[in-house]
Amino acid sequence: MNWRGGWAMIRAQLFGYLSAKGFFWTLALGWMTGPLIYLFVWMTAAGNGTIGTYDRNGFAVYYLCVIVVNQLTYPTTHWSTAQMIHNGSISSALLRPLPLVYGAIGQELAVKLVCVPFVLAVALVLGVCLGVDTGMDIGPEHIPLAAGAMLLAVGVRFLLAYCLSLVAFWTRQSGALLSVNDTLFYLLAGQVAPVALFPGALNRLASVLPYRYMLSFPVEVLMGSLSGQELVRGFAMQGIWLTLFTGVCFYINKQGVRRYSAVGG
Repeated sequence: MNWRGGWAMIRAQLFGYLSAKGFFWTLALGWMTGPLIYLFVWMTAAGNGTIGTYDRNGFAVYYLCVIVVNQLTYPTTHWSTAQMIHNGSISSALLRPLPLVYGAIGQELAVKLVCVPFVLAVALVLGVCLGVDTGMDIGPEHIPLAAGAMLLAVGVRFLLAYCLSLVAFWTRQSGALLSVNDTLFYLLAGQVAPVALFPGALNRLASVLPYRYMLSFPVEVLMGSLSGQELVRGFAMQGIWLTLFTGVCFYINKQGVRRYSAVGG
């Protein structure tokens, strides 16, 4: 594998996206809309009491963390990769002596480098305006484990979306799969409500599917709301899904490129 060439491609992507910061900051504001709405909904619902284990401050901390974690893990390349396959522009990328995934990784890093500092600043301003006391819910001892959970979440969410985008090698309906994936993430990842508040059957379903481990789990680790056993199980689930999606992605990419070349793409 040509690591030097891959890094050169990633670096080119970084410089390209840095020149369009304003556009991506606008996108980042749009990505914050959902968590912001639910932040105010749950803070209002909690009032001066608690819902489950969350009080008003707990909901505020949770959703401010969700805003940042969602930005860090949000994959931006799945739709564009599928579109490139459909319109044939992927052909030029296939001529390079590099795996397709390098271009996607470069775009992901570039968007995150541009957007994450902006999102962090917005989250901090919101926290100050809302009078949030992060010290009540976030301990510095949780940060190393949360960072590990975050890295695994980025990998799991990116690989799942990338696998689904590669289905475009076989069908023009890959967009439907990507839409279903986004909907399931929205419902089960802990964005509509913290997973701890899900009713029994839905909670068990969320604990098995990968979506919780892309968003809610890193936030819960950071807030110290999980027991030791739950931490071990969560990291194990992240590892299982990451390994599975890595294998599936490698297989789909290999078979898809072979099929694309065979039909004259």
